[in-house]
Amino acid sequence: MKKNFIYILLIAFSLQLAFLPGCATVPKVAPHAISPALQDQIVKINNADYVPLIIVCDRFDYKWSWDTVARKAGIQNKNNYFRFSEGSRFALTGDKVVNMGFPAVIYRGALMVPVSFAQEKIAVQQDTVCHPVYSVKKDYLLRKVVVDAGHGGKDPGAIGRCGLLEKDVALDIAIRLADKLKKEGFDVYLTRSSDRFIALSKRVQIANDKSADFFVSIHVNAAKMKNAKGFEVYYLSEAADDAARKLAESENASLKFEEGSYQVNSSNNLQCILWDLVSTENRTESIQLAGYISDQARKRLWVRQRGVKSAGFYVLKGARMPAILVETGFITNLDEEAKLKRPDYRDAIADAIAKGILDYRQEYEKTEGFAR
Repeated sequence: MKKNFIYILLIAFSLQLAFLPGCATVPKVAPHAISPALQDQIVKINNADYVPLIIVCDRFDYKWSWDTVARKAGIQNKNNYFRFSEGSRFALTGDKVVNMGFPAVIYRGALMVPVSFAQEKIAVQQDTVCHPVYSVKKDYLLRKVVVDAGHGGKDPGAIGRCGLLEKDVALDIAIRLADKLKKEGFDVYLTRSSDRFIALSKRVQIANDKSADFFVSIHVNAAKMKNAKGFEVYYLSEAADDAARKLAESENASLKFEEGSYQVNSSNNLQCILWDLVSTENRTESIQLAGYISDQARKRLWVRQRGVKSAGFYVLKGARMPAILVETGFITNLDEEAKLKRPDYRDAIADAIAKGILDYRQEYEKTEGFAR
């Protein structure tokens, strides 16, 4: 008992030292207003009371994760699940956006959240379990996938120099991929199985409605440079370079075919925040899935490997599960267009993607969701 008391004193003292300099002050708070577990950690920042999120996690048994690139944090215990973004007053809990009243801020190297939110939401022990946004099957089994064939109908996608259409290649590869995954025990849903137009927002909605374990969108690349070639896999994030940004703009151009298409504006800020938080939560798994597929493509396809990249593809936005977009080759390159016309090469592409998905599933299930 004495050792525990000394240990608590040492932690409190070290944290007080960390927060002494600067504009923040430690206010006096009525003992009955705040949980004793948080009371000694309150810091006033811009006239609002905050506590370090990592201390809240430690005292209420939450696991903590931090995305240094996106500047977002996630916490989870057996009952609760939250996602925070630096500078935003909104938090994601389950599949709902909650207004914390004040934004999450970085102070002295720690992410701070409003003490009222920590007290009323994070510290509350609920009887029902709040699961992550995407559905993880019992015993971490992955069995449900949505395969999306890009473009279709009035939207041809990219067009090759010899007239090959992206929409036709994407559909053929998607159907082949679906058949291979079904043979491996997956429940597979195609966003389209024929030459028809489907709005970009509708595609990911299908995946959400099916509670898919992951979403794979099949496309063919294009470029003004005739010698551009190769296979690459994308996950949703900010574009890392100009080439990725231009590619996203090209694929997102399908919005022009949609009547009354959904556009991001100030009236749907909450939806944008939800999308941002959800995509951040799934980003690690999306990168891993993309990596496994890229590795298999390197082994099985006789084409240049361009690796795993990020870009702001509209078709991936709003996905409540790991989601990737595969660019199977450059239709504007004469050599690759010729390959993409061949059924055996399309089958090899589908096989590489399927094998990558199987590798991901095996590792995910073996490590219980990459937890060990």
